Amino acid sequence: MTEPQAAPVSAPTSLVQEVAALWSEHLDGCEVGADDDFFGLGGNSLIGIKVIERISEVYGVELSVRSFYLAQTPARVAELIERDRAQR
Repeated sequence: MTEPQAAPVSAPTSLVQEVAALWSEHLDGCEVGADDDFFGLGGNSLIGIKVIERISEVYGVELSVRSFYLAQTPARVAELIERDRAQR
């Protein structure tokens, strides 16, 4: 009997990598992966507001605090940025 194969993990997009790097800047340079949880990395509400402001400056999108906190990972935040861009 063969064991089921795990689904291949796709490489993070450049946008996900950029968002992770942006988080790293605000989280004292810690390494941030595509699926790392913002709060698990030591993020808090004050840092979150700074990150949201920086995302707005860099990508020209307006993320609500609620949507950012619900997303919690660079991959999901990148999806929000892409969704906002697609709606324009």
